[in-house]
Amino acid sequence: MTIRIHHTNNKKEQTRWLQRLRHAAFVIWRGIEIVVMFSPLVVLAPAAAIVSYADSSWKRLLGHTNHNLQHNSSFASNIAWSYTLFSLQYLGPAFVKLGQWAATRRDLFPVSFCIRLSELHSSTQPHAFAHTQKTLVEAFGENYESRGLVLKESDIILGSGSAAQVYKATLKSATNEKSVAVKVLHPSIGLKVERDLSLMQYIANFIDTCIPLQSVKMLSLPRAVTNFADIMRRQVDLRVERDNLESFRDNFKSSPAVYFPEPQRHWVSEQVLVEDYIGDGARPISHYLEDDSVNGLKERRALAGTFVRSALKMVFTDNFVHSDLHPGNVFVREEKSEQNETKYVITFLDAGIATTLQPNDRKNLRDLFKAVVFNDGYTAGTLMIERARFERCSSIPGGKEKFASGVQDVISEFHDKRKQGLTLGAVSIGALLAKVLDLCRVYHVEIDPAMSSIVISMMVLEGLGRSLDPDLNLIKTAMPFLVGKV
Repeated sequence: MTIRIHHTNNKKEQTRWLQRLRHAAFVIWRGIEIVVMFSPLVVLAPAAAIVSYADSSWKRLLGHTNHNLQHNSSFASNIAWSYTLFSLQYLGPAFVKLGQWAATRRDLFPVSFCIRLSELHSSTQPHAFAHTQKTLVEAFGENYESRGLVLKESDIILGSGSAAQVYKATLKSATNEKSVAVKVLHPSIGLKVERDLSLMQYIANFIDTCIPLQSVKMLSLPRAVTNFADIMRRQVDLRVERDNLESFRDNFKSSPAVYFPEPQRHWVSEQVLVEDYIGDGARPISHYLEDDSVNGLKERRALAGTFVRSALKMVFTDNFVHSDLHPGNVFVREEKSEQNETKYVITFLDAGIATTLQPNDRKNLRDLFKAVVFNDGYTAGTLMIERARFERCSSIPGGKEKFASGVQDVISEFHDKRKQGLTLGAVSIGALLAKVLDLCRVYHVEIDPAMSSIVISMMVLEGLGRSLDPDLNLIKTAMPFLVGKV
């Protein structure tokens, strides 16, 4: 008996060592692949920097009249960035999401860097239907079709992103049948993501440990990678999206003009999510931006108010914000009332990533909005330093005052536009918040990554709101949320 137990333990130990060796081999191979993919940037990046430097020097000498050099500079920079984006997409979903995540961290990276990375898109080639069928069987059993879920190879693929693809299918019950959307994760996506995250964490720990520069410590790379890993793991567990959808539906249950798809009970697993299909008649919100007729402008105004109020509600009332917003995730359904009036229902999709602010960051955000109303950015800036988990302002002579004054300057510039009515067309809350994040980066005032995600979400929401109705008064709309009346 003792010999058998000892033999079993040896076998388990051997299995663990084999797993470690396979993992190490993958990390080494993956590391080589990454180095090879990014190696052309060793030439492209310096070339772009040299051309840009030469361009700026010639422009100073020639009085900003040399347009050809400006064109060459843009061309060189565009080649380097185009290759960077291509490499990130080639390396897979973890690197695509890493680029998209970095694009939101304006508190860590320069604005120009974030703008370039924001061009990343996550559409991919659809996976084979055989994988979808295999995943459905693993999730719901071989009898899933007899239980009511009907998905054929000929059914429409609604979209294929970096982590999953979505089909239009049919769900039958004893009394009726309806169209549903079925989201299925790509093959081995969880394993691929975990292995890439392990490599990223190793590199982040190595840099943080071996490079004793304060600017590197300020980046807090291990914590940043941990935050990113949490985002990625939520993306590859569709039960998280189900929970988020249920929370959003509960938060907006008294708002008939805002809709989140309902997850279908008993039809959700880690790799599959079945939810309401929003309807063939639903249109992307960008569709309404193309109609400049009198009726089209009227439709936009009706949508803008609902859209902006829903964003403010997420941020200030619920503290639960959809953090994967772009025009492709916002649709509009038109419904007829009993009086034959058209009602517009804004529908939010892909709720896998949602952000909640910690109490201090929530206070900072509210204080910044109040500072706009009362033109008191200095106090808001001082409070941000006091609430920061890490900051270097206090150790730099005059640093605290410079940061607070910088926030005051941003707020004052914004506040001065009150004369124009503070409409979405005249001002940009997103731009204001982005400038404040840039100050945090320059003066080493650390904020929670969630704050940066909220800012990017607000910039997207605000940009869409401005396109719909530039005359919407932002402060008038936001005031009830700021004073807690909504």
